[in-house]
Amino acid sequence: MVTSSNEEPNTDDQPQDIEQASVLQEDSDEQSAVLQLMRITDFRYLFLANMMLFMAFQMRNVVQSWLALELTDSQAWVGVINGSPAIAIILLGLVGGVASDRWPKRDILLWVRLGLGLVNVVVGYLVVIDAISIWHLLFLSIAQGGAIAFGMPATQTIVQDIVGRRRLLSAVSLNQSLATVGGIAGPAAGGALLGVMGVAPVYFVITVIYVPVIYATWKIRTRTRTERLPGSNPWTDIKEALTYVKSSPPLRILVTLNALGLIAGFIFPIIPVYARDVLEVGESGFGILMASFGIGGFVGGLGLAFLGDVKHKGWLLILAVTIWDPVAILFGFSRDFYFSAVLLFLFGIAASFYISTVATLFQTYAPEHLRGKIMAVFGLTLQLFPLGWMLGGFTAEEFGAETALIIGNGFSFIVTVVMFARSKSFRELR
Repeated sequence: MVTSSNEEPNTDDQPQDIEQASVLQEDSDEQSAVLQLMRITDFRYLFLANMMLFMAFQMRNVVQSWLALELTDSQAWVGVINGSPAIAIILLGLVGGVASDRWPKRDILLWVRLGLGLVNVVVGYLVVIDAISIWHLLFLSIAQGGAIAFGMPATQTIVQDIVGRRRLLSAVSLNQSLATVGGIAGPAAGGALLGVMGVAPVYFVITVIYVPVIYATWKIRTRTRTERLPGSNPWTDIKEALTYVKSSPPLRILVTLNALGLIAGFIFPIIPVYARDVLEVGESGFGILMASFGIGGFVGGLGLAFLGDVKHKGWLLILAVTIWDPVAILFGFSRDFYFSAVLLFLFGIAASFYISTVATLFQTYAPEHLRGKIMAVFGLTLQLFPLGWMLGGFTAEEFGAETALIIGNGFSFIVTVVMFARSKSFRELR
């Protein structure tokens, strides 16, 4: 049973913003899904917080990648630093899922985002006093991953709490797309500020961005939680969720697809090295490349949001993969800056299609009392993508970027296509 702070139960199709619920019922056939969603007060606050948060994340990725490269001159270390938060998320993600089912999700997000802002202050200070080392960066990246582990299931499940299940794909897609606006501005601004101000000021700018993130999160009124069954404890809850995932064919397919992220994400540690050494465009060019990825994510997510509830989601997933993997391989062979930017734009569209659809399907096939923990499984398996950055960095350093991308994305593409051709459950995902 799901309850809220005002003891109003949520149904599958009713948003928790009760004052807006009746408004959404009126003229629903005459309004797009996007307009309906944006009339929900809590969704607007969530959208604002996530957009600014994503901007901060992307700025941090840019400055963190550049700082790691300056400290070590190693693309392997770039992969390790960017992939290390995944270790903490994998270790603690299921605990975060239990937390999101037991405590108000809005409260979890508030504390997590305060902690993430503090980490950026610490890194900036260490750079200012010239005490930063690659080991400091590694430790703080893992600490950041620990905070994200507790926040990720709540971030995913609070969307349905606010808008209801019927609007979930549109809400996830719109949230992903509009949050990606921050992802467009973040890399471009991060790259430009790096060239003008240096590393430490960028970290302090990121800290300032967390102020509206925290304020908007605080303003969210939806505080749903799942009532604990008598005699339940975190370990039995986790065991029940894992058993359910194992017994569900659709969820097994989704977990397998996310597991392929271990090799499908090889491209990310390669991008800053290409920007500096192959395309020779420096920090600003690196920011533009990452912004191109963000623009693609925005276009893909916004397109899905306007489409509404796409019924044949299995076909949407295979479309994403058939764009994602070939584009990543082509990027490895590109020596033209503008062509590389176009490829990353297409990569962003595919990534948005994939993440929005998989996140929706995980919640669709999860029973209500296990939703937070099953979304923790989603978050845990999704972290194999950044963990793959570490493997990708080492593979690229050992065999070359082109070979690494052929191995990783070529294998991912073949396995996914074969799964889709052989699995009726995959093709019928809805």
